[in-house]
Formats: sequence, structure tokens, C-alpha cells
Amino acid sequence: MSNVQPPAGPELEEEFDLEALLASPAEEHGTDHSTAPGDEEAAETEAGGIPQPQPLAAVCKRDFKAQRTQGSRAVSQIRLIIIHSTESHSARSSANWFANPNSKGSAHILVDDNECYRTLDDTVIPWGAPGANTHGFHVEHTGFAAWDRAKWMSHEQTLRRGAFKSAFHAVKFGIPIQLLNVADLKNGRSGFATHATVSKFHPPKKGGGHTDPGAGFPLDHYMELVEQFATEIDV
Repeated sequence: MSNVQPPAGPELEEEFDLEALLASPAEEHGTDHSTAPGDEEAAETEAGGIPQPQPLAAVCKRDFKAQRTQGSRAVSQIRLIIIHSTESHSARSSANWFANPNSKGSAHILVDDNECYRTLDDTVIPWGAPGANTHGFHVEHTGFAAWDRAKWMSHEQTLRRGAFKSAFHAVKFGIPIQLLNVADLKNGRSGFATHATVSKFHPPKKGGGHTDPGAGFPLDHYMELVEQFATEIDV
């Protein structure tokens, strides 16, 4: 069992009962994981110091609002948790970049070893991963798709923070804690998927595609954490 105390109630996050827009336009947009120039090696506060780690159950900071969105949806439409890597060195730097009009993507939350940032409300359709925008809740984990398993495991707090937030929202939205493959996505199943899997399911029109969070991302360990946290969460 985890020694992390689950929240006594739901996160203090706004939810709005808005009618969902058509899904098709939203499914052609996704983050390029670019970061703003000058991304630093560690998440730093504006005062220049490394922040104190937040408890896993702490409400994510809302210092930044992502600019790239594709309208709104009903919470009942969310049936996927999409796992990304930021391709940056801190959640703050990527959240700050999403708030820049020049960015080409967005996600709902971003995590690193110390912090969590919320840049979109649940009811906002992101530019996250074409094919899984309207139905996806997108979680960015600070790190690089090129990292091997050992490097990712050296950032255990990033994995735990992401897994806790993913578990919380899976319970909140009634999403099964199961890892999906391409065939599962084609069949409209609900669960967890990586951006890389979504790119195989719905290849970008301009070619290419995303490989994040990378072959080295410890999905087995991550999903075990999600399952563990889900048993402790009461929303």
C-alpha cells in the first residue's frame, strides 16, 4: 500500500455542463511537444529556487492556461487517459509554453518530480493527440521519449505523480484501468493509451507521428501504480 494519503474529496477543479461540439475537427490537432526557448534543467520558481515538492494529492497549480484548444465537450464523453512525455525538463516550462499562442499543442495536466500544472479544464478539448482529443484526458510527464527505462525510473516521483493524477481522473470519469492497443482504440474501448499508440491508430495527415512517452517508459510499473492509487481514491 502507498504511504500517500488520498484526498478526502474531489480536487477543487471547475466542471461546466457544456454541450460537446462536433468531434471531427478536434481530431486533426496534436501537440508537437515543443518547449519555449531557454528551458532549464530543473523546474524553477520565478524567484529562481527549486520548488518544494507538492503532495501527490495536491490540486494542480493553475498558473498557465493553454491557448490551443478545439472547443468544449461534456465530461461524459471522456473515456481515455492519454499518456505523453513533455520533451522538456520541467512541467512548469511546458505549461508556460502551452500558454504561448505560438505553441502547437495542449494537454490537461503536466507533472514532474515536484509539481503538477493544470492548463485546461476537463470540458475543454485539447490539441493533444489526433484521434483521441474529444474523448481523451491528456497527461504530460516531464521527460523525453528517448529516455531508457532506467532514466525514467530515476524520476519515480514524476511517475507516481502522473499515476496518481491518472488514477484520480480514471475513477472520476469511470474509465477502466487497462492499457489499450491499436485494435482496442479502433473498437472504441475505454482505458489508457500512449500518444505513440494513438498515432498508430490515427496517423497524422502530414505523415510522421509521435513516439512518446517512448519505448523506455515503464508502462508496467506505471499501470501498477495507477491500480494501487485507484483503490485508495474516493471521489
